[in-house]
Amino acid sequence: MTKSLVVCPSCGREVPEGVYCNICGSELSAVSPPEPPLESAGEMTPIREEEEDLLEPTSLPHFGVTIEGVPSDAAAVLLARAELEVIDSELDRIIRQTKATRQALTLQQADRKVLTARAERLRQEFEETKSRKGELLELKQTLRLEQILQELNRQEKRLEKLQAIEGSVDKEVFNEQRVEILQQIKALRDALKNARKDAKKWTKGMEKTLKSLNKEVSRVDARFKIGDIERREYDSRMYELRRNILIVEDSRKRLDTLLIEANSK
Repeated sequence: MTKSLVVCPSCGREVPEGVYCNICGSELSAVSPPEPPLESAGEMTPIREEEEDLLEPTSLPHFGVTIEGVPSDAAAVLLARAELEVIDSELDRIIRQTKATRQALTLQQADRKVLTARAERLRQEFEETKSRKGELLELKQTLRLEQILQELNRQEKRLEKLQAIEGSVDKEVFNEQRVEILQQIKALRDALKNARKDAKKWTKGMEKTLKSLNKEVSRVDARFKIGDIERREYDSRMYELRRNILIVEDSRKRLDTLLIEANSK
């Protein structure tokens, strides 16, 4: 059965309907991200200058968004973990497009000049994305809230083990160890209250950031529809905004998960 023909949004040729164009290798789906200029691939807008004094001596990665009310080190931890998820999806997409481009190169009617340029662009994008992933993976810090929860869980397990051996050890030693563990648990729970309070404030900052990003999406869409910006600028800007929205949303979900655990203590 002959497939329906569609117009490729990249090369403008009529090709069989499918996931990828069999002439230039571009994705035919409307959900594929735009192809920004090479010099901007993998780069993100630096955070505000007033936050530079909060950076660790080794310097934290820069991100395309700043979350109001969240210290730069904590924001970096949350955003880095979320962006790593996005990057894994991007690398998968680049690999798929690269395979499609190589397959298209084997076709007799293929435009080799276009496909070769596309393959090189994908190679550069892959290297830049992989480099960004490596930068984010170097961030080893954890949130204070996580540290407290991990140590609290450890102390609670110690208490369980101690209670399990009650009667098999000297009573004074048992009481001594029990008092010590309970004191540590109390101190950790006190610290947890403050960390939980801060985290709740951070979620509000994330909500404000998401609201601002979504408003900017609407603004860019309006500017494009009235002819203020061209399609290439529109696609590039919308892709950047939606990418940032995904990152902030995932960051908020991760923080919400930690808060649920903290509230159970």
